[in-house]
Amino acid sequence: MVNPHPAAGRADSYFESPVPQLPINDKETASIDESSIKPDKRGIASASRVLSVITKRDIHIAYGALTLLALSMAFAQYTSGTYTAYATSAFKSHSMLAAAGVVSRVFSMVAYAMVPKIVDNVGRISPMVFITLILLNALSDAMMAGCKNVQTYIGANVFSGLSGTGYEMAVQVYVAETTSIVSRAFWNVAGDSFSSIVTMYSGSEIGGHILDNWGVANGWRWGYGMWCIINVVLAIPFISILFSWHRRVRNDPNREPLPRRGNILQQLFHDYDIIGAMLFAASVALVLVPITMAKGVAAKWGKQNIAMICCGFGILFLFIGWSLPRRYRPTWLPLPRYPLIPWYTLKDRSILAMFIINMCDFMSYGSFTIYFQSFMQVAVRTSPAKASQIDNTLRIVFQVTAITVGLTMRFWTPLCKKLGMGERLFHTKWPIWIGIPLCALGIGLDINFVQHPRRSSSVASFVIAKAIYGIGRGMFQTSSQVAVQAAVKRGELAMATGIFYFAMSLGGAVGVAVAGAVWGNTLPDALRANLPAESKALATVIYGSIAKAISYDPNSEIGLAIRDSYVHTMRILAILATCLQIPMLIGMFFVKNVALTQDEQIAHGGKRIALDKPRDGENVNANLDGKNKRGLREEDSQEPEQEKDHDHEDKLGLRP
Repeated sequence: MVNPHPAAGRADSYFESPVPQLPINDKETASIDESSIKPDKRGIASASRVLSVITKRDIHIAYGALTLLALSMAFAQYTSGTYTAYATSAFKSHSMLAAAGVVSRVFSMVAYAMVPKIVDNVGRISPMVFITLILLNALSDAMMAGCKNVQTYIGANVFSGLSGTGYEMAVQVYVAETTSIVSRAFWNVAGDSFSSIVTMYSGSEIGGHILDNWGVANGWRWGYGMWCIINVVLAIPFISILFSWHRRVRNDPNREPLPRRGNILQQLFHDYDIIGAMLFAASVALVLVPITMAKGVAAKWGKQNIAMICCGFGILFLFIGWSLPRRYRPTWLPLPRYPLIPWYTLKDRSILAMFIINMCDFMSYGSFTIYFQSFMQVAVRTSPAKASQIDNTLRIVFQVTAITVGLTMRFWTPLCKKLGMGERLFHTKWPIWIGIPLCALGIGLDINFVQHPRRSSSVASFVIAKAIYGIGRGMFQTSSQVAVQAAVKRGELAMATGIFYFAMSLGGAVGVAVAGAVWGNTLPDALRANLPAESKALATVIYGSIAKAISYDPNSEIGLAIRDSYVHTMRILAILATCLQIPMLIGMFFVKNVALTQDEQIAHGGKRIALDKPRDGENVNANLDGKNKRGLREEDSQEPEQEKDHDHEDKLGLRP
C-alpha cells in the first residue's frame, strides 16, 4: 500500500506517486502531457505534512466546525436577500447599483482562477487562507452596513465577490485533500447542502423579522453588521483546529523542510503568473461590464461599449497566447513555470467536456430563471413569496439529491457486499448520463407549461419541472466533480476544480445577458402588439414596472394582453434554455468514467490505480511494460518504494 501523500522532504515525490496507472486498454496514454510533471508546490507539500500528523477523528471534528461556519455563511446569504432591496433604495443612483453586481461577478471569476494558485503556494490546509477570506467577507459586510453612498456599496461588492468565491474554492480544495475519492462527493456537498436546506426559507424569515423590529430605514444596516460579527466568531473553531494541526507539524521532530521560496518577483511571475492574471482579469471585465450594463444586445450600443468589448476580446487572445506551451512560444518570451490556466490541463477531455457542460447548464438556467419570478407574479398571479418558493424548489431538490448521490457513491460497494452482490464499484458515468437528460426534460417541459399560466395545475406543473431539473443537476454535478478531480493528478487538482466552477460563473453571466437581450427586444413589442389600440401608450410603463403590470385586473382586456405578452416572451426563453441543453447531451459522452475504489494511488498522467479492473491475464508488471513502450521515462515506471509508516496511514484512514 502506497501513501498518496509521501513524507515531506522528497521534492520529486510530492507531486506524483511512483505508482503507475492501470490502463483500461493498451492504446490509452496519459491524459496530461508529460511536460506537466514538475516538482511539487509549497502549499501541496505543506498539506502533505499536515496529513502525516492528523487522524480520522481530527478530520471529523474539523468537518463539524466547518459545517457550523457554512451554516452561518448560508444564513447571511439568504437573510441579506430579504433586505437588499431596502439597502439599494437608500441611494438615488439606481443605475449605478447594477454595476455592483457586475463588479462582484468579475472579481468572482478572477477568484476562481487565482485562489487555486494561492492555496497551492500558501497551503491547501492553511489557516491563513481561511482567515484572509473570512476577514474580506467581514470587511464587505461592514462596508455595506455603514455605506453612505453608491461608491462604497460597489466597493463592498468587490470584497464580496472575492471572499465568497474564494471561500467556496478553498473549502472544495480542503475537502479534496482530506477525503478519499470514494467519500469526496458526499463531503463536497454535505456542509453546503445541509446549510442551504436549513436556511433557504428560514433565512428570509429572519430577514423579515430584522426589518420588522429594527425598521426598514436602518434595519438592513443592522442585518449586514450582525453577520459581519457572527461569521467571524463562528469561524474561530475551524481556524483554531487548523492552527493546532500546524502546531503538531512544528513539534514533529521528523518533519522535513518545505521547498524553498524564490524572491518576490520569481513568486509573482512563476508561482502566481501575475501577467496572465492581469490579462485574464482585464479581458473578463472589458467583455462582461458593457454587455451586462447595457442589458444585452437590446440596448443601444454606443462606441464606448463596442470599443470595450473589442479590447476585451483582444486581451483575451493575448491571454491565450501567453498561456501557450513552450513549443508554440517565441524563444525570447519567458514562460511561467506554473501558468494561470495550464494548457495541458485543458487537453484532458473530461475537464474540457465538463467546462462546456457547466457553462451551457448555467447559461440555460440563467436565461430562463432570471425573469421566472416576474412571470409567475404577472401571468400566473402568484404572490412574491409563493413565486420565490416555487423557484427555490430547484435549489432544495438539488441539495437533497446531491447528498443522496454522495452517500450512494460512498456506501455503494460495501452495500453490494452486504447484499451478496459481490464487489461492485460505483461508476461516475451513470449519474451524469441520467442527470443531464433529466435537466433537458425539466427545462423542456416549461415550453408547454408557460403557455398555460392560468391552468388550475400550473403551479404544480412548474414545481414538478423545477424538481426534475433539480434532481438532474444534483446527479450530474455531484458525480462530474469527482470525475474531473480524478482525471488530474494531485498537483493540478485545485486548478481543475477552479475551472469546473469558473464555467458555471461564466455561463450564468452570459445567460443573464442573453435573457436581458431577449426580454428587452421581445416584451415591449409584444405589449404594443397585444394591448388595445387606446392603451398602446401604456406599453413602456407596463414593461418598466412589474407593479404596474400586476395592478390590472387579470381578466380585463389589458390584463389578458399583458399575460399573453409575458407568455410569448417566456416561451422564447424556455425554447432558448432547452436548446442550450443540446451541447450538454453531446458532451456527457466525453466525460471519462471513473469506477470508484478504495485503492486510490495517484499516478502519472492524472489516473489512479485500480479505477478500472484489468482485463483477464493482465497484471501490474505487464502494464508497466506497456507504459515503457509508450515512451514514458524509465524512472516513472519503477516499482514504488516500501512505505515505512503503515501504522500511521491506517490510523489516518483517509486514503487507504
